[in-house]
Amino acid sequence: MKQTYHQIGVIGFGARGQQLAKMVVSQLPAYGRIKACADHDENMVIPADLYHNCHGLKRYLNYQDLLQDPEIDTVIVTTYPETHAEISIAAMEAGKAVLCDKPATGNADDAVKLYDYVKTHSCYFAVGLNLPFYPSARKMKELIQNDTVGKLLCIRGMCDVGASFGEGVIMRKFAGQPEGLILGKLTHDTDLIQYFADSYAENVTGHTANFLWKRHGDNAGSHDTAVISGVMNNGILFSQSLTSCGATYGRVVELWGEKGLIRADINSETITIAVNGKPEQTLQLPPEPGSHRGGDKIMFAEFLDYVDSGVAAPLRPERILTSTMIPLAAMQQKTVETGEWYRSHKR
Repeated sequence: MKQTYHQIGVIGFGARGQQLAKMVVSQLPAYGRIKACADHDENMVIPADLYHNCHGLKRYLNYQDLLQDPEIDTVIVTTYPETHAEISIAAMEAGKAVLCDKPATGNADDAVKLYDYVKTHSCYFAVGLNLPFYPSARKMKELIQNDTVGKLLCIRGMCDVGASFGEGVIMRKFAGQPEGLILGKLTHDTDLIQYFADSYAENVTGHTANFLWKRHGDNAGSHDTAVISGVMNNGILFSQSLTSCGATYGRVVELWGEKGLIRADINSETITIAVNGKPEQTLQLPPEPGSHRGGDKIMFAEFLDYVDSGVAAPLRPERILTSTMIPLAAMQQKTVETGEWYRSHKR
């Protein structure tokens, strides 16, 4: 593998774009540098420490100008989901490697469009879904593969973004977008469930609602609550809930096998193992520094190593479809045959 020192451009330089830029600067300096950013907010203030560490940072007001910059070889897309397909495809057409932050797209049609493009063109592309790279998620996957609780039968996920985050994000970012929080958050969680199951959702039944965060009592905010259930193509049952009323931010996942249970809050370093006939065991993982418990660093390092491999084919492109289909199906308030939809578009 030929290692390249990457010249990276970030399209959409809000909170998430800056978070990833800081990660590159502080944790992956040997991989490359943040060379440019594009954001339509010409009055945007870049924190002094980030600006100082991105020496010579170029600033563009539109992504088209950044893509014309011949120095940029890699692009991180952190704009709103409804623009992801358009910008990602334009970046690949310009010869850039693309890491598109989650959710991959804002609707099913764009997911198919983006998937079709990466499967029919020579390109470097991946979706920035980082939960499988969290320390607890990596360890839970290892425990499954080591047959710790036997054959996996059922997965239950419970995400509570907390009242503070929920109100702030829904009322400021997702007002008027019913699917905003459901797609923005559960894309992560349902992708993780499919990762643990090593399969994809065959069917999905969902119910979502806007209970808490409303303007003058109407339904103008994003749906803040969801309950989803279904079955994987390989027969594993699953459920996923979303709330935004708790005091803290938590993502609890339970993996039920024929011999017992593996349980963890993905945002912690503690995993509980309860095997039938044995004392309950608690694993304590060492903390990992950096954004999202080091998950962003591992995800982006893997992405740049993949680009350096020289194999111009998308990295896990099926996640474009599988990561969006469950949240979008849940919004339909009925049972949706996601497996049929997935197979009809998968190449």
